[in-house]
Amino acid sequence: MDRTRTRSRAAGAPPRRPAPQVGAGRPRGARRDAPGTGADGERREMTRRSRIRGRRPGHRSGRGWALALLAGAPWGFSVPSAVQAAQAAAPVDLDHIEARIEAGRFEGAAEALERWFATAEAQNAARGDVLRARYFRARLLADPDSARAELLSVAMDGGSRYGSRAWLRLAQLDLALDEPSRAAADLERLRSDHPRSAETVASWYWTARTFEARGLIDRACEAWQRAAAEGRRVGATETARLAEAAALGCAPGAPRFAIQVAAFSRRDAAEEMHGRLEAAGFFSRVVEHDGLHRVRMGHFARREAAESLVRRLRDAGFESTVIPVVS
Repeated sequence: MDRTRTRSRAAGAPPRRPAPQVGAGRPRGARRDAPGTGADGERREMTRRSRIRGRRPGHRSGRGWALALLAGAPWGFSVPSAVQAAQAAAPVDLDHIEARIEAGRFEGAAEALERWFATAEAQNAARGDVLRARYFRARLLADPDSARAELLSVAMDGGSRYGSRAWLRLAQLDLALDEPSRAAADLERLRSDHPRSAETVASWYWTARTFEARGLIDRACEAWQRAAAEGRRVGATETARLAEAAALGCAPGAPRFAIQVAAFSRRDAAEEMHGRLEAAGFFSRVVEHDGLHRVRMGHFARREAAESLVRRLRDAGFESTVIPVVS
C-alpha cells in the first residue's frame, strides 16, 4: 500500500484524481472510429451538409428559390397542430385568404384554398371567383413549372380582373428564371389585353428590367422614364419611385458595364465567335481595342444585371466576364 496516500487520507485531504488514460471510455480491444465516422464524423458530415444547403442556388436549383422570392411560396413554415385545427374549423373566404397572402402570412393558406375548392360553394362559384382562387394557388405553388402553367391559364382567360395580375406575376417569374425575352412577351400581352389596368403602369418598369437583362440599356432607360411619368400621372407612387431610382443609372457619365466573351488577334476568329453567339440567341458585337478583336455583349447600368447574363451564357456553354466601359 502507498503510505503517502494513506497518510493523506488520514489527515482528511481528498484523494488524488487518477491521471486520464488514453482510450478511456472505449471498451478494451475496440478500434477507433475511421475518419469521417462515429459521433465526430457525423457532426462533421452534418456541418458539411448544412454548408451545402446554405449555398446560393444556381440557375437550375434557383428555380424554386426564385418562385419563393417573387411569388411568395411558403418555404419551411411549420404550423402547430392546434393552429391547423382552428384554421380547418374557420370558414373559408377568398378575401381573408388574399389578405393573408398579401401580408406574407402563408401558414395554412394553401390548405384553406383546397378547402375552398372542395366546398359545394366552390362548385357553384362564379367563374371569376374560381380564376381568383387559382391565381392565389399559383402564388403558393412551390414548383415553378406548375406555377407558370396555373398563371398562364388565368392570364389567358382575359375576362378576369386577375388576368392582368397573372400576366405581371408571370413576367416577374420568367425574369427571375433568366428568361427576359419571354418576360417581355408576357408584358406586351398584359398591355394588349388590359390597357387600362393598374398593372399596365407597373409593366413599364418590368419591361425596362427585361431590356436591362439583355444589355439594352438605352431602351431600358426609355422604359424606366415612361414608368416614372405614368406612375406620377396615375398616383402609382411605388412604381414611380422604383423607376426614378433605376433611371439614375441612365445619367451621362454614370458607370457602365459590358460582357466580354473573347478576344482574338484575328478578325475572322472574332466573327466566328460572334456567329456562334447569334446562333445561340445572344446578340453580340465585335470591337477592336488595343490591337485585339473583342467579342462583347450589352451595356448595363448595374453589374448585377450583367452578371445575370453571364450566368445564362455559362449555361449555354460560353465563358465570359463583366468589364467596366466608358458610358
